[in-house]
Amino acid sequence: MSEKKVEKIEAEESRGIKFDKSGFFVINVKEEIVVEHYLNVQKEGKLEVETGELNKVVTGRSAKAICDTLIREDLISRLDHAAFLGRELQKAEIALDYGLDYVQCEPLNL
Repeated sequence: MSEKKVEKIEAEESRGIKFDKSGFFVINVKEEIVVEHYLNVQKEGKLEVETGELNKVVTGRSAKAICDTLIREDLISRLDHAAFLGRELQKAEIALDYGLDYVQCEPLNL
């Protein structure tokens, strides 16, 4: 039997942002993780993601439970967005568990 050659790929971060048509999220940590989902606002045919209409609020203490809920509620349409949210929610859960400050899109200071 000949061995199958498996391609090795060097990891590389993507450049730029592609916006999710399903909306965007604002994550905060208080007594629990609070995730606000906003619908995108269309102005003159252009997508503006800095503004939006609050659609749903998901709360909990577990990144996995919140991710599962966001998927179940069909609030994410892009895999890269889902991966980003998973990373951010895991940071939020660690901050909650250890009493650390959490700022979305910023490194967690341990």
